[in-house]
Amino acid sequence: MRPRAFDEEQALDAAMRVFWEKGYEATSLSELTEKMNIRKPSLYAAFGDKRELFSRSLDRYTAKHLAYIKRVLERENAVIPAFRSLLYDLAEGGSAGDPALGCLAVLTLDELAPQEAAWTEKAWAHQLRLAELFRSKIDEGLQSGELAQGQDAEALGNALLASVIGLTVMLKTLPNPTFIESTISATLTLFEEAES
Repeated sequence: MRPRAFDEEQALDAAMRVFWEKGYEATSLSELTEKMNIRKPSLYAAFGDKRELFSRSLDRYTAKHLAYIKRVLERENAVIPAFRSLLYDLAEGGSAGDPALGCLAVLTLDELAPQEAAWTEKAWAHQLRLAELFRSKIDEGLQSGELAQGQDAEALGNALLASVIGLTVMLKTLPNPTFIESTISATLTLFEEAES
């Protein structure tokens, strides 16, 4: 078997970006091969069909996004500064540097649920992993005394997740700076009220 004449990781990143920008249904094979800088036979040989390529792109996105969220949360030891940093980082475009992209997992849920059960399951699993990261950070704040004992870490983590999902949708559909700022402020109030 001949070695591939292209970088598979770069090609997958390019495909992920196209799906992220356009969604699954609106993305054509021609667009994919153009952005990936490969021919259709190479796409099929390396990635299978469009469905398989999307599935791998979604896996790649969720892995990268989860790592990005972890990095942002680890920049700050304290809970409120960590979540403030995360929310403002997302408002500036997050890992992609482009707020208009939103979140591929959320976009997948919006576009393809419930008719694509496997992708819906992957996208929801990603959201649940994010909620777990948030809960873990909140637990740190409870243990350190930053947050008052008796706070429900799971409920606060879920509320933050809902806010993050809403924020990413708004950034893609109606990026109004005043709305974004007020959403971030209101979300942080949940944690400020939980301070000890």
